[in-house]
Amino acid sequence: MCSFVLLALRKEEGMRTFEELKAILTQDLFVLERLARNWSSTIEQRDVKEQEVGRHCYEAEEDLGPLELNVLKKVLGITDTRWRAYKAKFIEGSSPGELT
Repeated sequence: MCSFVLLALRKEEGMRTFEELKAILTQDLFVLERLARNWSSTIEQRDVKEQEVGRHCYEAEEDLGPLELNVLKKVLGITDTRWRAYKAKFIEGSSPGELT
């Protein structure tokens, strides 16, 4: 399913709390780290997971206030630069038709 379609469907489900987003992103980052250490994983697998992290970053920005968002980044150990890189991966993984 298209990335932005998934994001739109998620919006219909309702907003997520700080704790829910923290749990989701913590799990995503754990899997991503495991993929990075595992030589048998493919670049494609890591790219897909980074896109998923980017999608969750967008969801966090929609569902949390600025203070909570900053706390989330700090708790997860994600810099603003890395946060933007994950979001860029999400956009990169979306087809051009999805952006309109």
